[in-house]
Amino acid sequence: MADLRFYQGLGPITITEVAALSGAAISDSAMGAMTLSDVAPLEAAEAGKLSYAESPKALNAHAAGALDGVFLIVPPDLAGVAGAMGALILTHRAPRQAFSRIGSHLFSLRGFDGTERRHPEADCHPSARIAPGAVIAAGASIGEGVSIGPNAAIGPGCRIGRFTSIGANVSISCADIGEHCNILAGAVIGEAGFGVAVSGGSVIDVPHLGTVRLGDNVTVGANSAIDRGVFGETRIGDGCKIDNLCHIAHNVSLDAACLMPAFAGVSGSTRIGRGVMFGGRVGVSDHVVIGDGARIGANSAVMADVPAGETYAGAPAQPIRQHMREIAEIRRMVRARAKARTGE
Repeated sequence: MADLRFYQGLGPITITEVAALSGAAISDSAMGAMTLSDVAPLEAAEAGKLSYAESPKALNAHAAGALDGVFLIVPPDLAGVAGAMGALILTHRAPRQAFSRIGSHLFSLRGFDGTERRHPEADCHPSARIAPGAVIAAGASIGEGVSIGPNAAIGPGCRIGRFTSIGANVSISCADIGEHCNILAGAVIGEAGFGVAVSGGSVIDVPHLGTVRLGDNVTVGANSAIDRGVFGETRIGDGCKIDNLCHIAHNVSLDAACLMPAFAGVSGSTRIGRGVMFGGRVGVSDHVVIGDGARIGANSAVMADVPAGETYAGAPAQPIRQHMREIAEIRRMVRARAKARTGE
């Protein structure tokens, strides 16, 4: 369920409407009058909610009967398998795209309303310091000793913990921010990430219905961006330090005390363990797991899991000793060729 502090429910809608909006086909006409008002990822699917699966692998973790009552969009060749698990089937050749067309008809992002910069339904502690031009939306909660800079925007339902500092021109939406955090100028927390569904030459945005949660004592550098989850949270653990101009995508999880220098980028659904240290301009692929205490050298491209405690470097990243041996071998080969050309 989308967090109703940040989203407004628009449902329910009938399965006939779902089919018309998504282009999916209903496997049983008796389903047409049934209604739904929520969506979920397949791993959290429940009866009465809409989900999707694109491949047999996505269904392998579910036993017979595990999807009883779940409305499920699948490719036509998976209809029988999903039906045997108890799902109520809609079929479409591109289930992710069909599913993505439904989210905006079930939920809308709560926006800024009214004419006052500080909405009367915002809860601001008397000790909070709010600079000129800052906007605080309905339902926001601003804790003791918080400082909010000029032209910052705190969206509906957001919570800012005690003694946190929000810099000028910061934008925060769909987010729960801990205590003693430092959010520097121009940072954007809680916007939708880069999620798209591609099929047949058409591209549509995947709705992001999740949130961002920052722990305590977190620093987010100037002009950095942390995207909200597609479902659930993008999570930044206690004591993480994120430098300027970094990007953390939807549903990423950073455990406590991670260090991320400038220009780092982490793709969606990656899991980063406790105390991981990045060098500058590291790029991390999606759905990667980086173990506790790992270190990633500057300019590295992490394309696969990194074990706990290891140091990786290079593009693609690999154990540092192997990376250095390969560099040394390349240099040896270059020197040998240079000598051969000059006859030395």
